[in-house]
Amino acid sequence: MEGTHIDEHDDEEEERLKSLDEGLGAVIAEYAMYIINPGKRLLLLQYPNRDPGQPYSQKTGQKPLELRIKPKCGLVEVDIPMNISTNFDRQKALRFGKAIRNSRTLQEGGSYGLSGGLKAGVGPVARTGRGQVKIDEEEPSEDALLENFEEAISKGHVMNKIVLGGRIVPWKDGDPIYMIGVFRGNNVFLSKLDAMVQLRPQFNHLDALSDLDKPALNPRSKSGAENNIDEPQARAVNMTVKSTEGEETDLYGDMGETAKLLKAMREEPWQRLAWIDSEDEHSYKVFNDEMFIQNPESAPPLVSAMTDAQWLDAISCPRIDPIKQTLGSSNQARPR
Repeated sequence: MEGTHIDEHDDEEEERLKSLDEGLGAVIAEYAMYIINPGKRLLLLQYPNRDPGQPYSQKTGQKPLELRIKPKCGLVEVDIPMNISTNFDRQKALRFGKAIRNSRTLQEGGSYGLSGGLKAGVGPVARTGRGQVKIDEEEPSEDALLENFEEAISKGHVMNKIVLGGRIVPWKDGDPIYMIGVFRGNNVFLSKLDAMVQLRPQFNHLDALSDLDKPALNPRSKSGAENNIDEPQARAVNMTVKSTEGEETDLYGDMGETAKLLKAMREEPWQRLAWIDSEDEHSYKVFNDEMFIQNPESAPPLVSAMTDAQWLDAISCPRIDPIKQTLGSSNQARPR
């Protein structure tokens, strides 16, 4: 009876394992994989503060207006239009719009935040006869702008867009390699991702509003515009210490490199790109031309540069010979 009981248990276990294999281990599809090299650089733009169900597109009424990039520094900015018909404060929009229009930093071609090197930017300055920054002769009153709000929008008196910004973080050795995969029939086409950028709202309008309180940065103030008096600005100081051997050492480590990076961010000009909506015909054409191999049958086979043993070594922990490790530890513990 005991042997019969064991046989029944074995049969039940075999049936259970068989059901698991059928439910979890069954092959439901097979795909041929192709690796392609697109002719264009692939950037993945991520919006951590945006609902995935509300993309920035023509369909949602928020198609981006422009994309700006500083390739050497890796800075990216995108202008997003605001919905001015609902949940929109017109008075604050006029207030921020006035600050942006009268910002000396922006008029001189500079930027705020990280893209401006964390201080007022530099650039070509539009000046008039006495060396002043060029501004409007007369600023309409807020009441007049509110009465003709549509005209105020067309003339640029209203802040009706937000700026999203981020920085391309270059890949480092040891980082995972991300790829974008697209399916067509039983084929999968993989393209290497060049970079990922997380774009978050920038508060340039608040910086511009703060500049209005600084006479040197407000073209309408008497001290900043008529007398052209510049406000003293903080400057980076590189402290060094000279050793007894005569060698100079940076007292604050890599602060000199940080200052150079911020200076490069401030001085590199923006490259402006037009934004094409994802549903546009041109987008579909580029997608089909760059993300697929038109004749997969003629594609050369992928040959691995590693043997099976090298592949296992690359993905495994370092090999430790337990015998050598035991002998080594015993030799170290042996008294002389």
